[in-house]
Amino acid sequence: MKKSLTFFALFLMLLTGTAYAADATNPLKKPSPLTVEQAAQLMHDGKPVYSCEMKPGWFSDTPGQCPCCTMALEKVKEIKDGNAVFDTGSHSMPMNMMEKK
Repeated sequence: MKKSLTFFALFLMLLTGTAYAADATNPLKKPSPLTVEQAAQLMHDGKPVYSCEMKPGWFSDTPGQCPCCTMALEKVKEIKDGNAVFDTGSHSMPMNMMEKK
């Protein structure tokens, strides 16, 4: 009985450690390299700031790929309510979802 409890306790510790390690390497939980305030200051200083269109609250001072979705980071036009606003003329196209009658 004592061996069974010891084995069970070791198994739970191993399972918990594995779950913690998997969560720590989860790219969806990777913090933004820049805070909103830092990104806004860089933009105020005339320096480029980059973000992901799928995760507009994530900011970087270098171009590259989003760690969450691997899309290319886009240059931010402005920051509004803590989220990146992109130049609509670059890659995306605004869509009018209202049906005309």
